[in-house]
Amino acid sequence: MSVKYSLIPMKIKNICNCNMNNQESNWGPGIYDNDDVMDWIYDLAEDGGLAALMEALDVVIKNKNEDIEISDCRIGLAAADLVAALNGDINPDLPEEAEDWVAMISKTAESLRPKAEEAVHKILNGSPLRDEWISANDFLLWEKAIDDLSKRLEL
Repeated sequence: MSVKYSLIPMKIKNICNCNMNNQESNWGPGIYDNDDVMDWIYDLAEDGGLAALMEALDVVIKNKNEDIEISDCRIGLAAADLVAALNGDINPDLPEEAEDWVAMISKTAESLRPKAEEAVHKILNGSPLRDEWISANDFLLWEKAIDDLSKRLEL
């Protein structure tokens, strides 16, 4: 099951020297360094609330690893990162559109923290996205970004 998102073309592509099958949608190992997440952020900024974060996290948590799409993993990580941001621990690489969304929501998401932690753990320890990054040149940078997110989600 994949969550559907509108496609908004990105101007920045192929900056990452990644060796990934879906390289055209990545430009770096950061959480926001891909088209899937940035498209989702644009949609979220237009009409998404906390329910959109919960939905993105649930897609990762409720599906078997082999049934989760790479795009769902990416979006799940971004949703978890926004949970951390809403709870006061903001990623220094948070895009302006996401910062605006966090300011607009202006409430905490403590109730989503356990789901966010579970989704991040699942992605980091066995997901198609992890498998893709293992075969890429920048796996350690990606792993560091996800470890940082995990630490920001901890109480």
